[in-house]
Amino acid sequence: MIEIRMPKMGDGMEEGTILRWIKHEGDEIAVNDEIAEIETDKANVPIPAEDAGILAQVLVEEGRTVPVGTVIAYIHPPGTVPPDTGMPDRVATGEAGSTTPDAYDVIPEVDIHPPVVVHEPLKVSPIARRMAEEMGLDLSKIAGTGGGVGRITKRDVMTYLTQQQEGRAPAAVSAAPARTAEPRPQVAPAPPPASAPTPAAAPALAAPAAPTQEGQETEISRMRRAIARRTVQSKQTIPHFYLVMPVEMDRALKLLADLNADTPDQKITVNDLIVKACAVALTKYPDVNVSYTPEEKIRRYSAINIGIAVGTDEGLTVPVLPDCGSKSLRQISAEAKALIGKARAGALTPQEMSGGTFSVSNLGMFGIEEFAAIINPPESAILAVGAALPEVMSREDGGFETRQRMRITLSCDHRTVDGLLGAKFLQEVRRLLENPFSLLA
Repeated sequence: MIEIRMPKMGDGMEEGTILRWIKHEGDEIAVNDEIAEIETDKANVPIPAEDAGILAQVLVEEGRTVPVGTVIAYIHPPGTVPPDTGMPDRVATGEAGSTTPDAYDVIPEVDIHPPVVVHEPLKVSPIARRMAEEMGLDLSKIAGTGGGVGRITKRDVMTYLTQQQEGRAPAAVSAAPARTAEPRPQVAPAPPPASAPTPAAAPALAAPAAPTQEGQETEISRMRRAIARRTVQSKQTIPHFYLVMPVEMDRALKLLADLNADTPDQKITVNDLIVKACAVALTKYPDVNVSYTPEEKIRRYSAINIGIAVGTDEGLTVPVLPDCGSKSLRQISAEAKALIGKARAGALTPQEMSGGTFSVSNLGMFGIEEFAAIINPPESAILAVGAALPEVMSREDGGFETRQRMRITLSCDHRTVDGLLGAKFLQEVRRLLENPFSLLA
């Protein structure tokens, strides 16, 4: 038998969901045939077959989420007879030549390759499972109300916690019968003294209404869960520090206007220019193009693979431009446009989202003047780019003039990139952007 396992489709992928089986048990499979479609943290992608044969057994049903590396199906090699994966026949027992309909003996099925069983007796939403694990709750004691099939949701976990805090037995556990309090004797109030005048009743003042916190909770996408997990991991495990530097962009903007006037159908953006400048600067300062390993070593990468942050309706994704150090400005621009288009269409492949060694995040097109980005593990740095805005500057002759200035912020992992190295790298990026003709070589 040939095992098909849940593949690792990207640097941060830990689990995947079977969206649908394209091939079914008994189907013939050729190499590179698409067997199933899975949902990862960043995209929906097909699983290609690495071996030919017959799909003998599917172990993970559609809609199930399993860790990377889990066996999800078996392929039987070509040229051999696949085993029968169905239920064994019932054989009647009793006296010879007779059958007894209410007494059966089931012949056990022998499988020399038993499937990996993923135990998941309860239907639980991912966020509910995570909450229960963090709070040490027993999911078997929580009543599920979701989806019409008793799926345990975040709301069910919160209800269970509220019942515990109020001292009430949770719905999933049989509660003790409520005790009926004995009636208390009614005591008539004493009448007021006859000589005392009865004051006029003051109008009752309505108590201010307590503020409410009503709202609607929705399940978040796998991409947003991955973003939450990776950003928390980054901020908790990577010692960030930040360097900010202004860059005069008048020459760069003039160069882009001239280049785009010659080829209006192949426009180069400010971000393309910044990516190219970072690639050249990383060639000069390769100690920024590194990562800190779990073995407490520094890995220096030979290729400069720059990730570009792209915002989508589902969240942030970072497609990677490979080997930017050997590509021209126009090559970088063309490849970036293609990747951004695929990112917004949700069509990126795992390979197009993996292998980054440095990242650029640009919010300048939204008018953001300055911000600090979170490092994308396992990289050591990310450049945050603000808007190029007019600023009044003094001239050497004592006069004033308006120039376009842009602020760039380098987030650094202090384990690998110290302040001096980060400052030199930023200075080189600024020099290249202020003298942009050097980026055309």
